[in-house]
Amino acid sequence: MILEIFDVEHGACALVTTSANRHTLIDCGNNTTTGWEPGTALLKRGISEIERLVNTNYDEDHASGFNNLLQSVVIRGLQRNGNLSASNIAFLKSEDGIGNGVRQLAGSFSYFSGPGLPTSVDDVLISAWCNQYGQPPYGFDDENNLSLVTMLTCGLHRVIFPGDMERAGWLRLLQDPFFVAMLKDVTIFVCSHHGRANGYCEEVLNLSPNILCFIISDKKKGHQSQETLDWYRPYARGIDYNGQRRHILTTRRDGNMQFNIPAQGQANVWLGLAA
Repeated sequence: MILEIFDVEHGACALVTTSANRHTLIDCGNNTTTGWEPGTALLKRGISEIERLVNTNYDEDHASGFNNLLQSVVIRGLQRNGNLSASNIAFLKSEDGIGNGVRQLAGSFSYFSGPGLPTSVDDVLISAWCNQYGQPPYGFDDENNLSLVTMLTCGLHRVIFPGDMERAGWLRLLQDPFFVAMLKDVTIFVCSHHGRANGYCEEVLNLSPNILCFIISDKKKGHQSQETLDWYRPYARGIDYNGQRRHILTTRRDGNMQFNIPAQGQANVWLGLAA
């Protein structure tokens, strides 16, 4: 499996390529500074279809490139928190306004309402958890705690994409024994809410003893995400990167990233620059 993390400023977009050269996109943010758009970038690389788009959060920075993606490539499936309807999302966004990406994504729900998606694509197992929509204390009525926490498992490695999950949402998910068991083998941890303090949950990290490194997707001088680096660093074993031992990688410092993750039998991952 090849995992690529793209620099989309204070946003999210990652590409997963399986051993059989099939593709899954995790979120579809864009980069307004460079003009980078996910669909255009995929087409330039000869990728004309993706097996699924995984939407981890209904905020614009996770969906701003959706229209470009939809116009550029074939999207065979959409994985999301299905507890929310398009009207639910419009209601949640009524106070601050809904962006074009989220509006177009919500408008596509009926198009992607077919049979459930398979739990794996070739050598990659895709597992996801989400909280229920509703009034507290039984549900959540904010986009962040309704994020789709997604784990990708390949060989001895597991990557977690938690969207913008906040502490209260994390603690609710920890009531699921299977979720807790899956945390044990997480080796690459994408920090929730772009590394901001409200996405940090010590209880989750204490259950994840095999983390090699953390990834923060954020723009320069971002939203206080620099302040959490010392919180995360002690929980990572470290990974070799350009001759240095690194525990946290950030798109604002490192730009695009690529992880080559073996499907069987090897604990090491190779890390380099993404195309």
